[in-house]
Amino acid sequence: MTRLLQRRAARGITLVEFAIVFPVATLFVLALIQTGLVYMAKLTVNHAAFMAARVGATHNASEKVMREAVIRGLSPFYQDSTDSNDLTRLAKAYAASQLDNIPLARPWAAKVEILNPSPDAFTDFGVRDPRTRVTYIPNDNLEWRSLDLGSRSRMNIRDANLLKIRVTYGYELKVPVVAGMLSRVMCGGTIGVDAYGDVRPWEAVFGPVSQECLKYYMHGRIPIESYAIVQMQSRAEKS
Repeated sequence: MTRLLQRRAARGITLVEFAIVFPVATLFVLALIQTGLVYMAKLTVNHAAFMAARVGATHNASEKVMREAVIRGLSPFYQDSTDSNDLTRLAKAYAASQLDNIPLARPWAAKVEILNPSPDAFTDFGVRDPRTRVTYIPNDNLEWRSLDLGSRSRMNIRDANLLKIRVTYGYELKVPVVAGMLSRVMCGGTIGVDAYGDVRPWEAVFGPVSQECLKYYMHGRIPIESYAIVQMQSRAEKS
């Protein structure tokens, strides 16, 4: 009788342990899977940023052209693997990428920022084309040009001909539960971290709100940033 009671007690303890450990273990596994997907997403954004910088280097550092290249580079996120027709699959993915990255309609839309040449670089080395009335930084015969530092940018003309961009993309979290958990942690008000503020409805009206929460976390997304630097192959023009 005593042994029977001991066995039942052991079974009860095991059940309690399972009930405690299982949710934690499940969340850990889901978070691990999502971390791997985010890593792969970072590689995709890195490639999109690099391709955008390459295109920008040959198109006068045009932000519009580079943004189009970024959207094209983000197409893998929108591909339907069940479509065996390469042409239709890629076309649909590109269209979906464009639709999901409309700046005014999608707060998480991909953003391209030109970090160099900076406005100060244009002030120091900019030349105004009398025909087109466009201010540009000369790109020809750089090996023969003066390497004196500009008074505003504190760089020489060769450095001013380096195109550096930053691409920010709101990646959609795919694993169930993880998106809601991350949103609660990053933007969860009194139980969340202070660094990202609080986005409860009444505090969104009467208090400061984190832009990261409003643009990304509250939509089940996280911001992924990538930088790319290439040598200009055409003259950088001020838009």
